[in-house]
Amino acid sequence: MRVFLKVAEFEHVTRAAEELHLSQPAVTKSVQSLEQELGLALIERQGRRIALTHAGRVLRSYARQLFELEREMEDAIEALRDVEGGEVTMAANRYSGAYLLPPVVSRFRARYPQVILHISILTSYEIMQNVLNWKLDFGLVEGEPGQLPPGIEVTASTYDEMILIVAPSHPWSKQGEVPISALGEVELIMREQGSVVRDIIERELRKHGVELHSLFTLTDNEAVKQMVINGVGAAIVSSLSVQRELRRGELVQVPVLGLNLRPPLSLIQRADRQLSRAAEAFCAMLRMSLLRRQTLPGRTPDELARDA
Repeated sequence: MRVFLKVAEFEHVTRAAEELHLSQPAVTKSVQSLEQELGLALIERQGRRIALTHAGRVLRSYARQLFELEREMEDAIEALRDVEGGEVTMAANRYSGAYLLPPVVSRFRARYPQVILHISILTSYEIMQNVLNWKLDFGLVEGEPGQLPPGIEVTASTYDEMILIVAPSHPWSKQGEVPISALGEVELIMREQGSVVRDIIERELRKHGVELHSLFTLTDNEAVKQMVINGVGAAIVSSLSVQRELRRGELVQVPVLGLNLRPPLSLIQRADRQLSRAAEAFCAMLRMSLLRRQTLPGRTPDELARDA
């Protein structure tokens, strides 16, 4: 990515190679490897110069953000080395707290065990209220950034994705894909009325004239997964919560034609709050993790968190 960004800035392989103190073939091979990984052409040759494709221009924009965040993180961590102690108080919603946050916390604690972390799992509404009331340094919430109350700012964001899952023995597991109308013809295992997940699903399906029918409701996402694994029925859940089960073959994701459930996930804080050096260092790591989820599609949350 660093080599590509240098090539994109100069629009010239030779000049980028000189700047990076690399051979021209090494620079060319790096860009080609990145193109192969993404499955997209990033540059095209125009005589002795090169030009960025549309995909190349998009990637250049995100790469600049990525390395700007890296510099910000390095500055924050460098400042943290001068801190003998410190505390960070934050909260996350259920999915991000259970599946996205732990690898980031693990890495931060391994480097800086002297910093005390206070982490709560709350609803998105509770997190927003506690951020406004100065009880939390920052939080991870689900919902449209434009619907946040005044006084709160979003410092980084990404997207979750809601997917339809079934057991390998379910008839839909071999079907490949189902039309969105099929969701109104079966009974699904659902979260309880009033949960954020259920509200998101019902609101999206109403746009398509589909009414969900509940087989029964559960208040715990792990219970929903176990019901599906044991062949009780199908469910729509956060993709963050089922990556391991999908890799192990315990669950099967069934594509739904026309279904687009990608609720935003945002890192928020009070707009007028000055974070401590410890809190800012943690935020920098977390922002990097969220940005990498956006810029490197096709990676699982575990892989992205390990690389953050």
